[in-house]
Amino acid sequence: MDRICNRWRSDPVIKIYLPYVYKIAEQLEPLSRIQAGTTIASNLYVFISAHIIINELLNNSVFASSLRSCRQAGGLLSETINGYIQTLDKDAELQQHDPIMINQLSSEFKTALLAEISVFPSYFVTQKGAFDTLTLLEWGQLLFPSDLRAKAPEAEFDIQQAAKALAFELSTSSGFHAFRATESVLRRYYTHVTGGHPLPKVRNLVVYIKALRMAKCGDEVILASLEQLTKLHRNPLIHPEAVLTMDEAISTLGMARSAVTAMLNVLPSVAPTTASP
Repeated sequence: MDRICNRWRSDPVIKIYLPYVYKIAEQLEPLSRIQAGTTIASNLYVFISAHIIINELLNNSVFASSLRSCRQAGGLLSETINGYIQTLDKDAELQQHDPIMINQLSSEFKTALLAEISVFPSYFVTQKGAFDTLTLLEWGQLLFPSDLRAKAPEAEFDIQQAAKALAFELSTSSGFHAFRATESVLRRYYTHVTGGHPLPKVRNLVVYIKALRMAKCGDEVILASLEQLTKLHRNPLIHPEAVLTMDEAISTLGMARSAVTAMLNVLPSVAPTTASP
């Protein structure tokens, strides 16, 4: 079975391969065309293909743990087909009742399966703004400058999470991670422009901005952009009752990217090594 259809226990949201569902129907359909008078050998490929796909679906697919009502019908069909596969006399002809029984079991399984998967909680992740959905879900770090990984690798995780949250319309969560990523880069920026001064004990954008102003360090344009980001989005976000809208989350991510880009441009380039990503 395709790797993407395997059960990934570590992921709360599992990516599925939609053609696999079509493949199930495609492998089961030939069972309905089996005729009496033909040999087991002439139908062996049909039997084996159907047997494999049923067992994969019921035991090894991402759907396996959620399939219940169709499991008995599928198990009975698989067991019956396996009986023909294991028959030593492959030249034996199918009797009149064999195709009828196989077709009935197949029909019962497909009906039960269709009824079950039709109520699965399936969703299609729509595009958010101008952001490509696959980029948000898989490669959120691409929304920010490419030198982020080298200059502030600790921020990459939060950027990826901010992008995923935006894709799933978790706007407040997206804003939260965008601010965490900005603060991670700001700590690097603070250390660089102050010449290595100890970091403020409180990890907070406002505290860092005030400390930089008191030390008379840092670019005023960068500090102003961070201040604007704080006033517009971060301060309201820290209140439990505050909830960001999707437009606000997109705006927060854009402003965070702008501030992060400016800070990264100031940070020194990191020489590539054999351990560089």
